[in-house]
Amino acid sequence: MSDAYGFLAPIYQPLSRLVFGKDLIEANQVFSALAYGKNILILGGGDGMAYRDWDGNFFGEYWDTSSKMADLARRNLGKSEIKVNLGGWPGTGKFDAVFLPFVLDSLPDEDIQIILSAISNALKPGGKVVLSDFFPPKTFLQSSIQKLMISGFRTFAKHPRTDLPDFDRFFSSGDWRLLDEKTWRKGWIRTRVYGRMEDSAH
Repeated sequence: MSDAYGFLAPIYQPLSRLVFGKDLIEANQVFSALAYGKNILILGGGDGMAYRDWDGNFFGEYWDTSSKMADLARRNLGKSEIKVNLGGWPGTGKFDAVFLPFVLDSLPDEDIQIILSAISNALKPGGKVVLSDFFPPKTFLQSSIQKLMISGFRTFAKHPRTDLPDFDRFFSSGDWRLLDEKTWRKGWIRTRVYGRMEDSAH
């Protein structure tokens, strides 16, 4: 199995804190209450650092395609009841909440459509999707940093994108409704909570 993003494992946290401070960690933690006592799914959770304080009241599944990141996640999630899996999520299981921590921006549009459809099918009634990711930059500096990050990922990790996904388009279909949102860096970094439209009709 390819470990394209494995080179980031030992340097991800220092590099992230250098550029973003604690913003990325906070973005992944801000809606942790939605996971408490629930069966959850974390896709592409990287090293799991944002969840290292989770205890036995947090359970479910974690999936990442990087063996090095998964190894770090096993340590950081060791106090929880979350099972760390290496590979791509097979689309099975039923969950109360699905966390997408800065992962969709590493997928081509067609894969995003497929995975969101699978997530919709895997959500229990009333289930939530927590999306943390980058949105259109608000300043020249942000735009420059974003271009540098994408260029670096394309060079070293065969990153498939040259831009950010249009999250508003993916989540503006009849399947989803926005329930809550927190922002950082003037809205460049956002965490959004979505529910399924069909649940609001009940």
